[in-house]
Amino acid sequence: MEIIPFVSALRQEAQVLGDYHAVRTMCSRRLATLRKRLGRQTSKSKKYAPQPPLTAEEIAQEPKFVHLYLYSSERAWAHAMQMKSLLADDTTAASASMKSHLVSRLHKAQSYAVQLCTLLEDPGSKATDHDILEANAYAASLRGSEAFEKSHWEDSIKAFAISKIIYSALLSSSKNEIYKDQLTSTVDPSIRYSAYQLQLPRNMDVATISRQHFPRKNERVVKAVEALDAKVLSDPAAEAPEEGGAGVAAITSVTWRSRTAPVEDADISVALAAAQAAENSYYSLQKENPSSTEAFDGVLLAWQEAVDASKKAIDERTAEGVTMGDPKMQNLQLTWTVVNYSLICWRIARNRVMIEGIAQGGKRNKKGGEEVRVKKLGHLKEEVALYDAILQSLEQVYNLPGVAADEAFTSELDSKKAYFSALKCSTIARSHAILSNRTNALALFARALSHITSSSPPPTHSAPTSQSHKGLEITPIDSQALKTALENEVARFRALAEMDLIAAKAAKTAGKGAGALVERLDQYPEGKIDFENGIVQWPPKVTPVPVKPVFLDVAFNFIEYPGDGAPRAVTDNKEEGGNEGKGKKGGFLGSLWGR
Repeated sequence: MEIIPFVSALRQEAQVLGDYHAVRTMCSRRLATLRKRLGRQTSKSKKYAPQPPLTAEEIAQEPKFVHLYLYSSERAWAHAMQMKSLLADDTTAASASMKSHLVSRLHKAQSYAVQLCTLLEDPGSKATDHDILEANAYAASLRGSEAFEKSHWEDSIKAFAISKIIYSALLSSSKNEIYKDQLTSTVDPSIRYSAYQLQLPRNMDVATISRQHFPRKNERVVKAVEALDAKVLSDPAAEAPEEGGAGVAAITSVTWRSRTAPVEDADISVALAAAQAAENSYYSLQKENPSSTEAFDGVLLAWQEAVDASKKAIDERTAEGVTMGDPKMQNLQLTWTVVNYSLICWRIARNRVMIEGIAQGGKRNKKGGEEVRVKKLGHLKEEVALYDAILQSLEQVYNLPGVAADEAFTSELDSKKAYFSALKCSTIARSHAILSNRTNALALFARALSHITSSSPPPTHSAPTSQSHKGLEITPIDSQALKTALENEVARFRALAEMDLIAAKAAKTAGKGAGALVERLDQYPEGKIDFENGIVQWPPKVTPVPVKPVFLDVAFNFIEYPGDGAPRAVTDNKEEGGNEGKGKKGGFLGSLWGR
């Protein structure tokens, strides 16, 4: 029959329309259509006559008869909510008669729901235990709303306790978010406010209050609830010793930087216990698969619930007029800092594990090629995005209460921020190195080295912050290893950048006035060897050849110059004539010198 999904769909339409009068009109129109379709409408030509009440057998034959009660109940509920919204908008219009009219509409709505429960509990209706539970939860919520408006807090808690237990059992068995919406929107806030009005201890959570006020007279409902969830009506604290201590004890205090604050709010205590249990399950899963990030989901969700519970408690105290100087408010602020810091630590831990997984995947791609190059750039881009998320999380830590005044802790955060900034810059530098942009890579590696050298090294021992996972834990060994690696990279890329600069200069001068390669054998090629001008000049051109001065003297003796007559060597030979063979024995070489 799906009673709760049907009601939830109607109320979602009410939220969309934003006007309860329109919802009331819609329910009236659909109710008239349904009556006509089911044959329970008086003809216009006849005098009005009341219809006989529905029987369980009719519901068994046609389940849509259930919708008659649901539409009638929701129409009365919408009328009540319309008047309540009018009273909230204009407090001067509030009167005793209007308040009484509002309560009467809620009473009429719950009377239709009670009639439906009576019919479904009849064996002739052939209704399942699931249908009976949904009908009882719906009727109990309307009965609780009526008692809430009357300020009958005890009756309100008893009625909403039925809805709380039934919805919790249905949620644990079916995992349907509709039941969770019903709990968070109406049931839990009403129980908490009624408990506040009754001055019940704040260390009692909503589940404990509901178990204590749940009536056990209806045995069929109790058995159906226990069939869905056997532990929903039992006290977890009483069952913990029986399980051999496997459960997690309730959290009564939290510690932050050598300061301890008691946990007085029950919801925060339960949320912290759930977070601790999630951490224990994470450590057990980590032994099987250390690089898995799926194990973090449960821990992050548990700590987020703790953060929400702390925020809700602070908002409630603020609404009550409690100042920030109150000791209880200060304890809540410290708890807020602890749970937020723990959540941020686990987020950073997950991001670091993801970065390690990406880095290991990149090391497997050892082969070259354009495709592998693109993959490496994609991996580096993912790493940079994760480092950005880590730095943003660190910025959130600075805004937590009590952090700005702690200089030692702030200095520690600065060093860790510098460490992750250096990692981010080095990752971007590696991407530029893949693109063969060595100058930018050198600048980024130098910037990363400045980050790690300008900050103080992380302390070896710091004051305890929380018992959560140390996602921000950085050892001095890790910091020194990163510093050494960056120094090596800076030196290597400085040399590579200098080589690129020399090669660029050589490329600019290549081909400008340079001859064949044979004429440049005395020059060492700084870049690639230039073969554009050839190895030798071909065909050869007439070019001046440098010679020694002695060859010029010999040429002077054999060259006839204008106005000088015959060559000097020939003239000298004629003058000496027959004396040549008598007085001189110089030979051919001597004749070259004019002897």
